[in-house]
Amino acid sequence: DTEQFASSLRWVALLELGDPRYHDQYLAFVALAEREATVRFSFAADIDRSLITALRGGFAEATSLLEQSRQNATEHEAHYGYMGDHMTWALLYAQGRFDELGGVIGSMAARNHPCLGLIEGLSALGRGDVEQARRYYTDEPYPRMFEPVSLRFHAQLAAATGDHELAERTRRQLAPYQGQWLVSLYGCDISGPVDHWIAVIDAGLGHWADAIDGFTAARTSADRLGSRTWSVEAGAGLARALAVTGAPAAAATRTAVEHEAAELGLRHLLALARLEPDDSVFRWDGAVWQLCYAGHEAHMPDAKGLRDLHTLLGRPGTGLSAVDLLDPAAGPDLVAARRLGADPVLDAESKVSYRRRLKELDEQLDRAAELGHDIRAADLDRERQALLDELRAAAGFGGRTRRLGDETERARKTVTARIRDTLRKLDSVHPALATHLRASVSTGTTCAYTPGTDTPWHL
Repeated sequence: DTEQFASSLRWVALLELGDPRYHDQYLAFVALAEREATVRFSFAADIDRSLITALRGGFAEATSLLEQSRQNATEHEAHYGYMGDHMTWALLYAQGRFDELGGVIGSMAARNHPCLGLIEGLSALGRGDVEQARRYYTDEPYPRMFEPVSLRFHAQLAAATGDHELAERTRRQLAPYQGQWLVSLYGCDISGPVDHWIAVIDAGLGHWADAIDGFTAARTSADRLGSRTWSVEAGAGLARALAVTGAPAAAATRTAVEHEAAELGLRHLLALARLEPDDSVFRWDGAVWQLCYAGHEAHMPDAKGLRDLHTLLGRPGTGLSAVDLLDPAAGPDLVAARRLGADPVLDAESKVSYRRRLKELDEQLDRAAELGHDIRAADLDRERQALLDELRAAAGFGGRTRRLGDETERARKTVTARIRDTLRKLDSVHPALATHLRASVSTGTTCAYTPGTDTPWHL
């Protein structure tokens, strides 16, 4: 019995470490169980066969093996108890059969499952009931053998709610175990690669580059361990992250994931591989603008009006000067000066100050030259040239003082015209987005994007 128990736990430990040798150890355990051919050994072997078969995507066979283990439970029923129900729950959850979880949870309650709230919370997330899941959250410590699955719950909840504090705390707890797997209940609950759940958190917070790295690592680990189930789930997250960022590999990844998900019957993952209907994307991918809104995707060539809209979408509810949009590189000096409205860029007093400083510089340059201080002379000359450049920039044709009101009016007309032109073109390629932007974007001396409802954009 000691040898059998150790042989079984060794494959569990190897899998937890992300070591593909777990499978050889699993086969060694099964061979040992078959050689002994006792009821106790057959019972244990059926459980482990069910776990590994499900891990590899054979759900029908895994369900049959789990039922067979129940028939062999007999004298072990008291010990087996809620763990059998937990494995049934995990099998249904992995297949996306969330509506069938209620009966199993009732059986768990009758058998005094020690962390029933944790199971209820995960089940609610599977059904998409985030508010219900939130009610089962607790920051109280779980029994040690449930800690891994509790981290999974917290990761899923943080991503679903956008709770930054929970996300950061859970990410810190998971980080030391990157490359490993979340395994609870002595192997009776295999909650996938740690990298996957870190990526889920990153995706939930919109950190798409990190999410792509995490989902890629998780999928690689799952493939290395022969887990089609977790490879498809990580692949679905990867496909969506690639789609959100407009990566060229998005379509091919999505197609491969959808094919395998359909083959395994994991239809709940098909939607995850695509952009969600409420995903809003307004991003330049280096070749074209990728525009997703209200479940429709379109592409447009580069245009200044699209750049203006991109800037406004990135700062919802914030008024931005048309001059800023016209010349984003203008810098803070122009922003400060813009408060003067139609006043001259340089008033009479400023001009007097400039001339006074130029005279001082001329005198200091002569003195530095007489003393042979070449470095000092060069510094003074650079300052003098900079002042002259500023004076020229403030002058119009024929030396007339340029007025900021002229600059502001030109910016208002130009930015308004190019945004309106972009919206006209958008009418034909993405009318829903054009309608939304026309209703939410105001133009004029100050421009702003003020949507009626919160619309998170992937920019």
